[in-house]
Amino acid sequence: MTITPVVHGIVDGLLNDGRSAVPVAQTAAILVRKIESMPGLMRFGMRVLLIAFDWYAVIRAGRRFRFQGPDAQRRRITEWANAPLGPCRDMVEFHRKMGTFVALSLEQK
Repeated sequence: MTITPVVHGIVDGLLNDGRSAVPVAQTAAILVRKIESMPGLMRFGMRVLLIAFDWYAVIRAGRRFRFQGPDAQRRRITEWANAPLGPCRDMVEFHRKMGTFVALSLEQK
């Protein structure tokens, strides 16, 4: 199962505020490469969290995260950002911080 559409949706939901252009596709592609190059257990854990996040949306909205519209995706991201489980919050924060870093790096080129 590919994580690319999930990462793309998370990056878009976190960084695309409509005020400035964010290279969402490029940022997501770089983050996916970074996740895939993590050491074994970290990569496994991140992939499990992303897959769980994708399917969690079925419980909340009847459709997987990757198939939801931007507003619904932002709601799912907010739910996980405020979740009582630390790994859920950490997954969102990883994408927020790394996504911001990557997007700003791409702007500087």
